[in-house]
Amino acid sequence: MFVKEFNAISAHDLNKQLNKVYNWQLDLNKINENDATRMLSTIQNKMTNIKRTNQAHYAERVPEYMEAVMVGKVLETWKNEMAHGRKIIAEKMAAITDYCAVSLNERELSPSELKKREHYAMALKGKKGDFEKRYGKRGNEVMYATATKMAKNESINLPPALTEGEIEQARVTMATRDLTDTVQDIVEKISKMQNEQLPALVSAMKDEVGMEQANSFNDSTKQTLQGLLDAANSARDTLDNASRGIYGGAGDMDTGADMGGATPDMNAPLGGEEEEAITPPRGGESELDAADTAVGGNAELGRGRRA
Repeated sequence: MFVKEFNAISAHDLNKQLNKVYNWQLDLNKINENDATRMLSTIQNKMTNIKRTNQAHYAERVPEYMEAVMVGKVLETWKNEMAHGRKIIAEKMAAITDYCAVSLNERELSPSELKKREHYAMALKGKKGDFEKRYGKRGNEVMYATATKMAKNESINLPPALTEGEIEQARVTMATRDLTDTVQDIVEKISKMQNEQLPALVSAMKDEVGMEQANSFNDSTKQTLQGLLDAANSARDTLDNASRGIYGGAGDMDTGADMGGATPDMNAPLGGEEEEAITPPRGGESELDAADTAVGGNAELGRGRRA
C-alpha cells in the first residue's frame, strides 16, 4: 500500500494494515485525543531525527521511518474522524433544538389546537420508547413538538435521529451546557444583588445606621460582588469555550424526509455501529512513547513483516 492511498482509507483499516505489515497496532478504543496528539508529536520528532541521520531523500528507505509514517497516518485519520463525528453530533443536536423550538414557540395554539395536541400526544405516547431511542433524553420533547405540529396541521419533518453512541455523547453535551447555564444563573443573581438589592439595602442603612457606615458597607460589598461577578463571568466563558471546542459547531444538514401530516414512521434505521479494534497489549515499552493501553503486537519498530 502506498502512502498516497492512505487518504481514502479509514483509521480502522489503516490500523489493520499496520498490524499486517508490522505485527502490532494501536488500540483506538482506549486512546483519547490528547494521547493521539502527544503520540503524533513523538512520531514527528522521530521522523525528523531519521531524516537528519539518513538524509531526506534516503529516509523513506528506512523501515523505521515508514512505520512511523504509517502510525502517524492512523492517528491523524482517527483524529479527523473524531472531529467529524463531533460535528455531525452538533449538527443533529442543533436540528433537534430548532425543531422543538420552532414547533413549540412559533405561535400559541388556539383552544381547539391545544385539545388536538393533547389527543395526538396521547396517541404518540405508545411511540415514546421509539422517540427516546432516536433522540435520547430529548425524545419526550421531540414527541410533544411533533404533536404540536400535528395539532397545527403542519407537515412533519423530523430532525435526524441520533445513533446509540451519539445519544451518549449528546448527554455529555447537554451536561456541559447545563454547567454553563448554571454558572450563567449565578452571574444573573450576582448582577441582581449588585444592581438592585445592594442599592436598596444601602439606602435603608443610611436612614437606620448613618451615612458613613452605609457608604463604607456599600464600597466593601460592591468590591466583593464585583470580584464574584468577574470570576463567574470568566468561569462561564471558560465552560462555554470548552464545550464548543469539544463538540464543534453546527452547519447545514439534511433535516429528514417530509412526512406530511401523518404520524411519523419510527421504524427507520438508527445508523451503523462502529467496529471494534481491540488488540492484545504490545510487549515492552513503545519507542513511539504511546500510551500502554493503545498498542498491540510484539514487533519492534521498523521490523515489518514481508509476507
